[in-house]
Amino acid sequence: MTELRPPPPKQGSINMKTIGFGCRTLLGAAVALLSGIAVAGVGDLTYVKSPPSGVPAGGVAFAMTKAANPAAIGLVHPRALVVTNASPVKVAFDADDPKAEMLDVARIDLTGKGNFADARTVKLTAAPVNVTSATAKVVTQTASFAPQPIEIVKDGKKVPVILTGRYSKSGVREYGSVAIQLAAEGQCQFGDVVRKVYVADTNGNFEIGDVIVRKVATREYKSPDTCVIANAAGLLDAASCEASARMGEPVQVAGKWYTLTGSGMKVAAEPVAGSTGKLAIDSPRWQAMLTCKEYTLSFKGGKESVEIPAGVYQLVMFRLFSQAGADNAVPNLYGSYAKQVRIEAGKTVSLALGADITMALSTAVTGDKVQISAAMSDSAGSKISVLYGPGGKRPAAPEVEVVNKKGEVIHTGTLAYG
Repeated sequence: MTELRPPPPKQGSINMKTIGFGCRTLLGAAVALLSGIAVAGVGDLTYVKSPPSGVPAGGVAFAMTKAANPAAIGLVHPRALVVTNASPVKVAFDADDPKAEMLDVARIDLTGKGNFADARTVKLTAAPVNVTSATAKVVTQTASFAPQPIEIVKDGKKVPVILTGRYSKSGVREYGSVAIQLAAEGQCQFGDVVRKVYVADTNGNFEIGDVIVRKVATREYKSPDTCVIANAAGLLDAASCEASARMGEPVQVAGKWYTLTGSGMKVAAEPVAGSTGKLAIDSPRWQAMLTCKEYTLSFKGGKESVEIPAGVYQLVMFRLFSQAGADNAVPNLYGSYAKQVRIEAGKTVSLALGADITMALSTAVTGDKVQISAAMSDSAGSKISVLYGPGGKRPAAPEVEVVNKKGEVIHTGTLAYG
């Protein structure tokens, strides 16, 4: 049973051989401002007012559409956008100037009724302009508002959530969306060590740390919440954290594997049972993501081989670094490995990724236009998607010459990164 609650008053060079990856059903509710947070012990979770530094708020996204009659619901701009579906909080993107080229404010209706005359107003902060097409010169403008701590009332209880929003305008087209995330933080015991954790409700059922089963046609699949695990220094941002894991799936912490479980604002980590093997990648520092039928493994390593649960996997993503350490360094190479990786108990599998990179060109002809594309791969058969040089800069884009049957150059050009 839900109730409406009005808001209270406002308050160097690349070594190609050794180069490595970082890591709705919504119940109706009204909204109020966020309350305080209680102190908890190891294994206990408490709701957060805002995501930690470097951790995206994320959450369940709701699309926005153009308001049919903006003035009738307290909006100013004729192109104002509103959330019209079953979001527990109503949000509109608007502008104080009805002639403004871009929408520049978000209006948040804390009563959930969808009228914005007395709504809370938050400024949309514009990002640098991006030209999306070199030929058409279509300019994409984007803006967003900072995470807003709000509170919904669900089943008679106050539930704090984080509200974020994003707006974009590309030519005459405008888009808007908002996301609502329920999240909590605390400490979790991993064997002999205790680490700070941040657990987010990413399956959208407004519960913390659970795994639900969804069904699409005849296929069932698991939809878990996610957990970010801090490094030994307590940092949770993507560049520094120990790992980001899906609840109910194995995660590596301090060199050992655990399975995370959670319910009732509690979190626990149990050692993974079964045999293990080792994976070695020829790079001073690397990160990888392996998938199998049961779960996904995301982990990192260096010159030493890494112990992982035995099984047959696909290496869907890897990132290689030219130097060890430096958690915030830019990877030199991103890629994926199409072949199966079989990890057998007590054995080590070695992969030489990122060596001898080659480029293959392909063409597509449409009328009198020819599009030339390039794809990179290494000697192990990996697809290389991104390559960076010293200082995190991409190498100069390749130059192409087109010749006729006589070997005469009839066109020259430079490829552009996609």
